[in-house]
Amino acid sequence: MNSMKQRLGTPSGIPHWHFTMLRDTERNGGIESSIANLDLTGKTVVEIGTGIGLPAMLFAKYGAAHVYTCEMDVNLAAIAREVVRENGYDKRITVIPKTSRAAIRDGDLRREPDIIFTETLDCGVVGEGFATIAEDVRQLAGTNTQVLPDHVRQFGYLCCDTAAHEKNTVKSENGLDLSGINCFSKQTYFAINPALHSPARLSPVFRVRDYDYRNADCLVDRTIALIATQSGTCHGMISYFDATFGDFLISTVSEKSHWAQAFHPLKRPVSLTAGSRYVARITAAGTLRLDETI
Repeated sequence: MNSMKQRLGTPSGIPHWHFTMLRDTERNGGIESSIANLDLTGKTVVEIGTGIGLPAMLFAKYGAAHVYTCEMDVNLAAIAREVVRENGYDKRITVIPKTSRAAIRDGDLRREPDIIFTETLDCGVVGEGFATIAEDVRQLAGTNTQVLPDHVRQFGYLCCDTAAHEKNTVKSENGLDLSGINCFSKQTYFAINPALHSPARLSPVFRVRDYDYRNADCLVDRTIALIATQSGTCHGMISYFDATFGDFLISTVSEKSHWAQAFHPLKRPVSLTAGSRYVARITAAGTLRLDETI
C-alpha cells in the first residue's frame, strides 16, 4: 500500500510541533471529555483550525451530524482529509482548505451552527490570530451557538530571568561588539520553558487578561498595579493560560503540556525593590512596559 504522502503527493509535511501536540494526552483528553459531555445528536459544528482533524473526528465520533472545519495550510488540509477518510468520517466532516475569513467570504462555513470550536492558541494566546478568529466567530455565531473554549484566562508574574533575557539580546562575541543589533530585539513575547531557566519571581501571580471570542473589547490594552514581593532585576513577565472547554480545563502551567509558557521581555531591564509599587502596561499584542509609581 502506498504511504499517505505518496497518495497525496504532498510537497511538504506536518510541522514538527504538531506531533508533540498530538501526543499531549492532557490536552487531547480534556478536549475529548468536553466533546463527549455534549449532546451532539443532530448538531452542526464549525471548527476553525483543522490541524490533522482530531477534534473534528471526535465531534463526529460523539454524534455530531456534520462538522465543517477549515485549515489555512492547504497541505495540512489535504492530510486531514485523508486522515478523516481513513477513519470513516468523510461523509460527516467537510475539510475546507482556507482561512476562516476566506471560508466565510465564500460561503463554505455554516452560519449560526450549534457549536463553534477552535483550538488556535499559542503560548501567549494571541499569536495564532486570536483577534481575527474572534471576529470570525462573532460573525458566524448565532444567539444559541456554543463557543468552545468558553473562556481563556491568562496569568503572569514579573521575573528575573537572565537566560530568557539572553535569548533576546547580545553583547560581544569573539572580541567584537554586537550590541548594536539589540535595537532589533523582539518586543513581543516568545516561548520559553521556565523549568530550564529557574526564574526568580519578583511579584505575585496576577490576572493578565480574560479572553472571550464573543467579546470584542477583550483585547484592549491593560494597566495592572502591583507590588514587588522581591528585589531584583526584572527582565520581563512570564505568562501562562487556562482554557475552559465546558466543564473541562486545559492549563499551560502544567509541565506535561506541549505548550511552552510565554516570556514577555521588557525593552530594558528594570531594578525592582521589594514593597515598592509598579504599574505593568500590557498591550493587546502582549508587549510589556513597567513603570514605578510614587
